Amino acid sequence: MKNKSYLPIAIVLGFTLFTSCALFIPGYNDYASAKRYYERGQYDPAVHAVIKSLRYKPDDEKRIALLENAYPMAINDHENELRRLEGLSNTAKWPQLVRTYEALQRLGRAVDMIKPVLLQRANYNLMLRVSDYTASIEAAKPKAADHHYQLGLKLKTGETKQAQKSAAINFKLAMGFVPEYKNAAALYAEARENAIFTLLVSTFKGDRDMVTFLRDQMMMGQATSSKEFLRIISRDQLRTIMSEQGLAQAGITENNYLEVGKLSGADHILTASITTTYRPVEKIRNQYDQEREVTVRKESYTDSAGVKHTKNIKGKVKARVRHFKKSTGGTMNVSYQIMDVNTGEMIFRGSINRRDNFHHEWATYRGDVRALSDRYKRLVKQEEIFAPSKSDMMMKMARSIPKEFRRKIQNHYSD
Repeated sequence: MKNKSYLPIAIVLGFTLFTSCALFIPGYNDYASAKRYYERGQYDPAVHAVIKSLRYKPDDEKRIALLENAYPMAINDHENELRRLEGLSNTAKWPQLVRTYEALQRLGRAVDMIKPVLLQRANYNLMLRVSDYTASIEAAKPKAADHHYQLGLKLKTGETKQAQKSAAINFKLAMGFVPEYKNAAALYAEARENAIFTLLVSTFKGDRDMVTFLRDQMMMGQATSSKEFLRIISRDQLRTIMSEQGLAQAGITENNYLEVGKLSGADHILTASITTTYRPVEKIRNQYDQEREVTVRKESYTDSAGVKHTKNIKGKVKARVRHFKKSTGGTMNVSYQIMDVNTGEMIFRGSINRRDNFHHEWATYRGDVRALSDRYKRLVKQEEIFAPSKSDMMMKMARSIPKEFRRKIQNHYSD
């Protein structure tokens, strides 16, 4: 009965060891993913994942069987979609037809590439039908391009920036199907220029060092990378505008963002505030007595048959441990909003949150090291280290924010 009590633990440990080792088997993750995709009815990714796994283990019958089941299902799904689309009369079907044909083409190419691998390395002849959709794709692409081109022309008549943006996106999609389709390139450039929003980044509120760093980093990143529908007024540009128009002499500063925004020609204004919390360094010390029975010496003796033996003499050893803990932490929240310069309407808001914690443990002891538990044997090898200062912790969090900040702003203008 005693051995049975350990059976569940042994099973868990064995399973953990198996799964841990499985992670290092080449292609295992791809095969596991393929099975999950197949069970969910996602046959395209199932095919691509199992083919990838077969490159590492081409003689695995289960993987081959999965491919032979998933591939026909994927083909069948796409062929059903083709029949549905071909029965439609509107031109919106053509981009979808191209994408469906291209998905079929990718599946066929993947199968064609794995066939020689299975034949050479597993002596298995994969009998899966592969069709060539090149002609169908090339025939559908001009029609897909024209669908987006005509939609772009219709949208371009709109007076709003959003309409111009949608028009530019459609002209760009047309060129994605046929690179030099009619005059789509010129129309895209014109619509894009009409669609661009100019964003003025006002002075942030909060700790002076943090807000200066975050604002400068945010503006610097935006200014040095191309934005399709967004133009940032940099600090240098803003100062030039203020200087040229004599705004400083008139008592108008960057803080008068609505006035500055209108005079600078900005469409929107970004404002932000930064709040932080900080938990001072806390150091805790506890003292514990450790005691353990160990072998203190060995003694030799001779038994009645004259055979010599050695026996362990047990004894208790003691130690006193001083256990130290040091911790600190902080948070940073950046809340921001974008306002329309002309209407003062709030059009977008969001926030970015960061948290950073420091925790360190170490120990010292007096006495016999053999008395220490495994945990304290590890901790006595650790040394005390300095906790980060408040400014270092805040700057660490601040450095991780600009990239996400820029991405959020970009996403708003690219939607």
